[in-house]
Amino acid sequence: MRTIAVSNYKGGVGKTTTAVNLATIYAGRGLRTLLVDLDPQASATDFFGLYERTAQEGRGAVGLLYGNEPVERSAFETGTENLSVVPSTIELVDQNELLLREQRLRFALDDCAEDYDVCIVDCSPTMKRLAFNAYLAAAGEGMVIVPVKLDSTVMRGTALTVSAIESISDALRVPTPEWRILRTCVPGLMTNAEATGAAVLDEYFPDRQFSTVIHASSKVCEGSWQWQPVTTFKPDSRPAKDYEALAEEVFHG
Repeated sequence: MRTIAVSNYKGGVGKTTTAVNLATIYAGRGLRTLLVDLDPQASATDFFGLYERTAQEGRGAVGLLYGNEPVERSAFETGTENLSVVPSTIELVDQNELLLREQRLRFALDDCAEDYDVCIVDCSPTMKRLAFNAYLAAAGEGMVIVPVKLDSTVMRGTALTVSAIESISDALRVPTPEWRILRTCVPGLMTNAEATGAAVLDEYFPDRQFSTVIHASSKVCEGSWQWQPVTTFKPDSRPAKDYEALAEEVFHG
């Protein structure tokens, strides 16, 4: 099983949108796909209508990480063939992160590696120990995708995220996960601020960016209002095709 974490310590950059679309694409290609929602905002969970059920049944990311529950008990089937979700709730905020073992997620995914082909992890933008768990799970053959929106704050969350990813090898003596920056919400015609943001990325991360970019489109927002990833809401739209290209690039370079 290959683990792909999607993370940025700055919100509003298309993190969950990227995670949900990739998971849906891989499942549609016949890969047994697990989506793990580690964001207390639970937007990925909401995409599949699982929030209320998660709260009622008391299983999901909290039990997986803090209760040592296995993935098979924590995951829910979805209406999408080949796609299961370990959902999140706001209760993740109430947990004591100091009690979370750094490699808990990695061990849990190792235990179910024969059941899935790919795991997508939607990371928390604020709870660093949760994100650290995801980075460790992606170490080795996995990858961390860092979505970035081209604006005046382009470096704020990006630099913090990259620093956290690269600190893993020093802190725990494990390989640094492969990581790449993904430009999201890219307009057809850039403003001066967006052009400056693009130039900053090219200066500091010239060899660490996907060739695929995700173009801005109202179809992404329209789909999210109906809790549908754009790849199923409007599969012929430009961002849907972008995500298809990204899915290919992630797996095959």
